[in-house]
Amino acid sequence: MTTISARDASRGFSTLLDRVEYDGEEYTVERDGRVVARIVPATTRTVAGFLARRAGRLPLDDDFAAEATSANPLLTVDTADPWHA
Repeated sequence: MTTISARDASRGFSTLLDRVEYDGEEYTVERDGRVVARIVPATTRTVAGFLARRAGRLPLDDDFAAEATSANPLLTVDTADPWHA
């Protein structure tokens, strides 16, 4: 997870959201040296999504891609709303 200052986050918020949404990046936002927020993708992350985001980049090791794809059924989805306890 990348750490970014609140000032930098506010100045490039649209770009920051694009990186979160399309690249699956995660950010920790700090103000005066204190963590005040975490920005993470709202969508469920899957191996298929990861492999799709990797398309056009350096190829993955064939064994890694096969193992990641076979592990996909083992993933669970937490459907709980983190904002309501």
